[in-house]
Amino acid sequence: MNIRKLCIVIVCVILLLFESAIAETLFFDDFEGNTEHKWPDMPTLNVAEDPGDPDNSVLVFDTKNDNNNVDALFLEGFEDLTDYTMRAKFNIVGETAEFAAFGLIVRAQLATEYMLIEPARKRLCCGDPRENVLNVFERGGAWPIVAQADIDIELDEWHELSVTVVDKKLTVSLDGKQIAEYGKVAYPKGGFGIREWKSETLIDDVEVFDKGGSSLEVEPHAKLTLTWGLLKSDL
Repeated sequence: MNIRKLCIVIVCVILLLFESAIAETLFFDDFEGNTEHKWPDMPTLNVAEDPGDPDNSVLVFDTKNDNNNVDALFLEGFEDLTDYTMRAKFNIVGETAEFAAFGLIVRAQLATEYMLIEPARKRLCCGDPRENVLNVFERGGAWPIVAQADIDIELDEWHELSVTVVDKKLTVSLDGKQIAEYGKVAYPKGGFGIREWKSETLIDDVEVFDKGGSSLEVEPHAKLTLTWGLLKSDL
């Protein structure tokens, strides 16, 4: 191997090690019993078999017939988070006359102060007659909508929602495509959670990671093997 190829290998190794060091997943739950953090014990929540995959477990959040329990749930111990990404897979499987919606919560200061990102197949209330809309709410006593996007989701259909907050900027992606942003987030820090109202949703692979990226996505051995293979093919 000549000096040029050796230098390339060294640089690749350094970059991979650096990526591994800065990328950190702060929370992950695939509902297979491998996390120490627990969701609140609520009658509206339970872990069950995924109807579409008997080998997979999901969180079922069902508030279709519930008027007594809180609709927004938070994980304790993350109240001082500042810049991070929250993402989750969701599948809305049940609706009521006005609602078929599921939301992710970020920068939660209090139970009534947070950013809510809510994709809805149906949200026929609040003066908005549209179905299939994503709303970004800045919850703080009232429910102002600060950003919106038209989306296309159906019942019993899996999607991935991702929300990133850095400084005062919030960006939203659905199925890997950025669809909304807001640049005046009022809350400088806060935890995360989920919200459900008069709907039923299956939830899976909830992850929160810092601005360095997800450590679950770092695969240095596979990447290094690929790089080395390409170099050898040039020898």
